[in-house]
Amino acid sequence: MANPAAISLRSSALSLSLLLCISLLTSSLAQQQGPVPAFLFDWLEGKSAFIAGDTAAITVRPLDLPDGASLRSLLSFWVSVNGKKGNSTYITDVAVHLGDDPSTWKITFVPLRAGDFVALVAEARLSVGESSLQFTVAAAGVHPSASRASWTFDDGAHVVAGTRAFVSVFPRDAFGNGVARGDDLPGYFKVSGSYVNGSAVEFLNFYYNGWIQDGRIGLEFVATVAGDFLVHVYGDNRELRDSPLMLTVNPGLLNIAKSTCSWKHGTNNLQIFSKLEIFIHQKDSFGNIVPEIHPFDAQVVDAASNLSFPVALLMEAVADGVQLLSFNLVQPGEFVLTVFYAQLNQRVSNTVYKFDVFVGYCNGSNSFANGSGLAHSVAGLKSSFAVFLEDQYSNPSPVETARLQVKILAKNGTSYAGPIISHGNAIISGNSAQASQFSVSYTPQIAGEYEIWVLCGNIVLNGGNPYAMTVLPGLANSLVYLFYQSFHIHLISASITTPITTTSFVPKEFVDNRDGSYTGRYVARYLGSYGICVLFEDKQLAPCPFEVNVLADDYFSDVQNDSVSVWEAESVSFDVLSNDHIAGSKAEISNSSSSIHGSVLQFNHIYRYTPFEGFFGNDSFSYTISDEHNNVVTATVFISVLCKPPQFISLAQKLHVTEDTIGPQFGGFPGIKIIYSDITENISVTVKPQSGNVFLSLMPMKLHQSSADVLSISRGGRAGKDLILQGTIEAINGALQFLQYIGNKDFYGNDVIALHAMSRNGVEDTQFPIFVEPINDHPVILAPRSISLGGNESREGHQIYDKSRDTFRFSIVEPDLRNFPGNKSHFSVMLSLEVFEGTLTLSLPASTIPTVELKIEGVNHWQPLQTYVIIENHFVMKGTAIRFRGMVQDCNNAMQQLHYQGPSNGTTLSITVNDLGNYGCYPDCSKMMGSPLSAAKTVSLVKTKIKTKQKNPRIDRLVGSLVAIEILTMLCLGITLLYFLFKCIKALRVERRGRIHNERRTPEQTPSQRHRGASPSQSEDFGHCSAPAAGFPSGANRSSFRQRSSWSRKQELELQPVSGIRNNGNPDGITLTDKDE
Repeated sequence: MANPAAISLRSSALSLSLLLCISLLTSSLAQQQGPVPAFLFDWLEGKSAFIAGDTAAITVRPLDLPDGASLRSLLSFWVSVNGKKGNSTYITDVAVHLGDDPSTWKITFVPLRAGDFVALVAEARLSVGESSLQFTVAAAGVHPSASRASWTFDDGAHVVAGTRAFVSVFPRDAFGNGVARGDDLPGYFKVSGSYVNGSAVEFLNFYYNGWIQDGRIGLEFVATVAGDFLVHVYGDNRELRDSPLMLTVNPGLLNIAKSTCSWKHGTNNLQIFSKLEIFIHQKDSFGNIVPEIHPFDAQVVDAASNLSFPVALLMEAVADGVQLLSFNLVQPGEFVLTVFYAQLNQRVSNTVYKFDVFVGYCNGSNSFANGSGLAHSVAGLKSSFAVFLEDQYSNPSPVETARLQVKILAKNGTSYAGPIISHGNAIISGNSAQASQFSVSYTPQIAGEYEIWVLCGNIVLNGGNPYAMTVLPGLANSLVYLFYQSFHIHLISASITTPITTTSFVPKEFVDNRDGSYTGRYVARYLGSYGICVLFEDKQLAPCPFEVNVLADDYFSDVQNDSVSVWEAESVSFDVLSNDHIAGSKAEISNSSSSIHGSVLQFNHIYRYTPFEGFFGNDSFSYTISDEHNNVVTATVFISVLCKPPQFISLAQKLHVTEDTIGPQFGGFPGIKIIYSDITENISVTVKPQSGNVFLSLMPMKLHQSSADVLSISRGGRAGKDLILQGTIEAINGALQFLQYIGNKDFYGNDVIALHAMSRNGVEDTQFPIFVEPINDHPVILAPRSISLGGNESREGHQIYDKSRDTFRFSIVEPDLRNFPGNKSHFSVMLSLEVFEGTLTLSLPASTIPTVELKIEGVNHWQPLQTYVIIENHFVMKGTAIRFRGMVQDCNNAMQQLHYQGPSNGTTLSITVNDLGNYGCYPDCSKMMGSPLSAAKTVSLVKTKIKTKQKNPRIDRLVGSLVAIEILTMLCLGITLLYFLFKCIKALRVERRGRIHNERRTPEQTPSQRHRGASPSQSEDFGHCSAPAAGFPSGANRSSFRQRSSWSRKQELELQPVSGIRNNGNPDGITLTDKDE
């Protein structure tokens, strides 16, 4: 036998050697791997305060970093501000600079938003902890394109002429940050006005009021012209955002002195018996038309006698602020008209209006003009037409030449032609010459559409309408190029210049621009300097010559348009010269335009574009480059501002629901909201719970739904549990307010609802927690109504349940245990097992000893465990009833090892489970105790006996032989039966043929004779086939023969059997019986 001490010594030595080996191996691995690198982050030179648009730098100091270049190439640093990694609304141009010298490593970015922030910096691959750095950003200087203009007061867009209008400027930097109150900028801002069509209007008394409340700058001006205008607000000669502003200037009060009058047809020569018509223009102090109708009066005084005479005045409103005063003229002479405001007794314009009434009978409808110059003419050429004056009876109506007026006016009002009027055959009347025919000539200078008004005093010819006349452009002679080579330029100053024919230039035809100008084109074939002259009607047009230098392509700069994309609310920088060809080594951007929807900053040839808040779509600006050869080229930058994916700006907080209950019961979870700039795009939001289901409660329906209200709801995901919403942002936000949740069956505890929003430009994911408050569920007992106890009985008795034998389940299930958040060893139940007769035996773990109680035979109350023996941490219990407290797994193990021993007729097993009120731990198990719930079930235990018999091989062979002999015997009997059957049938057929032959020979034989004659034969036949015939009754024979023959009824009667009742030939009805039968 081995020495125990020696064995112990050897074991200790082996353990020490093993520990030493493990220690050396660990040390070796540690030496191979080396220490984990670490990094220190800090602001470069300690600078943590920046101005928006500056470059911020963070130094990176590595610790314990190996020298291998492969590891350094794998480093990946990131910067996050306000939960957004990399470029975002807050920072942009994030770049990592890792050189050969680790002491120069740094991370740079450009801050965009003003405020106090915390930057998180870390390395992604080595799982280095995050470092936080605080920094402050101040707004940059005022940027006109980003600054906003608005009216200071709510009703500031409506003023009265002559009063002040107030404009507020919200100064912003290029990134949209509000500029703090600072130095005054009196010469920085200015205001100008224009009509809607673009023509300028003057504003008076512009003042810079400086900083006012809320960080605004105040401006004011005075508008004196009434109408609708655009107010352009400029800063540093660049228009501000939201500019121009709409301004409506209403006229002031009526000023009689500023009001004016004008003759209807522009003449005060009036024909007798016609109507005097004069317009009264109501104006305010600044000459604006006052639209209200005011009462005016007039007085007519004879200039010769200075006496007034009454007239029938007629006042008519013909336009806003314009009235037409008219009365009939019945007396020739010179008169004075005074128009005054009756209430103030003040004359209009403080003046009088003279008019002359002459005697004439010109009729506007009968008088006419005729001639080619009345319809069309050519610019620069003289045209003419004739005027014929007639009265209402079509007779000539002569008037003085001064009474005839001809006005030739362009329709656009920019030009006119002065006519020359000459009369025909004049009639001398008094001191003046009169005529009824006149010749009118004129020479137009500018092509276009004109109107010709012909008036006889105040009578308009052509029925009161003008004549339409078109002036065509003048005809020009062909233009000719003359080309001079550069070495003859010195001869150009001489009195004679000789053109030289050359193929270096190919002239093209001149193109009429339809505005009085022409465009000439030519093609230069070779390099060089040339002088060009243009001839018109053999005359040289100045300058002659003008020099043209034909140079190679490399001499000129070639710029290409740029395309840039940026996320909304972010910023992007780019080099506009990266795709351009610049002649020479020097390029200067001489001019840049402003974009409409964003701010543009220029740093040499680097531009930074920042879209305005809330804008997405397309924007652009242009820039002009001048190279060292003074060539000027222009290109355009096309910018695409992309919508960010839908952003979750708020989520539901502290959500509580109850297990197996829909929550909330009414409505949905509040607080879930998404923002997305494009309100017309259809986006999708997927709601995915981890351990439950989500759906929408009843939603109110709009009576008049638009396309923005259409919402598509569907299910998706692997299990079809995900809720998918599709529609506009307005429709989805409305639907998310009706979101409801229910956990999976018996689920409680913490769950997570994930939200996945997707648009055409990307996706956004988030999630929010929800707590499902547990409720106590009844435990469940899985067992059949009866169990058959078969098989051999062991010393403990019959095993009630055997996994390898039974197909049913025999266990308990506690629904609350499945999602129990705490230690499952704290979740215990009370299990009770009891039989009516017999005893139960089971094995329990030692941990259940304090809770075990049992009943023994003859004792009907529960007793605690007194004595026990523990073997391998288990002990065996035996009694009529056993109950204990333990984990669910302990209870199931006990049930599956349960044995029964008792009488042969079986018994009843009672199973009871009590959950002791446990159903969850939140926040701890002591606070989640409820009323205990229990479950009970009764199972019948039935004993079955299985008898086995020993088999004898000889008996088996004998039984097989007997079965085979029986089968052969039955087969022989069947063949014999068939043989006699066919033989009987054959004999019957022979007998039938013999009877037919006898009937044909003795037709006079009586029935009785036929019967007697046939009897021996029939008896003989039946005697031969008595055995087979015994199986067939007489009726059956007749039926059988009927189916096989088509004989007559008489033949059938002859073949009837002899036994039975025969009425035919036996009137007494005597029964005849064959002796053989």
